[in-house]
Amino acid sequence: MFRLPVPDLMLRSVYELSPQRLNALGVKLLLLDLDNTLAEYGDVVPLPALRRWLRNIRKAGIELLIFSNSRGERPAHFARALGIEAVGRAKKPNPKKLLSLLKERGLRPRDAALAGDQVYTDIFCAARAGVLAICVRPLNAKAPHRALRYAAEAPFRLAGRLRDRPLKR
Repeated sequence: MFRLPVPDLMLRSVYELSPQRLNALGVKLLLLDLDNTLAEYGDVVPLPALRRWLRNIRKAGIELLIFSNSRGERPAHFARALGIEAVGRAKKPNPKKLLSLLKERGLRPRDAALAGDQVYTDIFCAARAGVLAICVRPLNAKAPHRALRYAAEAPFRLAGRLRDRPLKR
């Protein structure tokens, strides 16, 4: 089934995701984009606030995983610093790696969520895979090429804001 890349949830940051909200949504696996979602481009050390937030999510029994298109060692290095797993070169918006990951873990798409800052990669990947699509504001949208990309995503972000609640999955 084809879905437009409209977010199910629109948040200012991942910190707005509480363990209670994720549990109420049935999320067992939370996939997290790295760049401009958890950390600014190039940051190699997780902030203490991010560590605390992740610790609370894990205490609730929700599995966490960095799911990034980044190449090289940065996703794995960042994930190791947080004590979680990472998948680099995820090739979003192609949902193949995401669906394979769910199958390996014995999870259905409705058991997972993907949080990221980009509509045409993160949200479209989530929509194509049938997982909960959570769009957050980018940590830094000041670079001209990024500002243009985010402007092109505006109609989908607006549609996400107009939703009262997540889609039935």
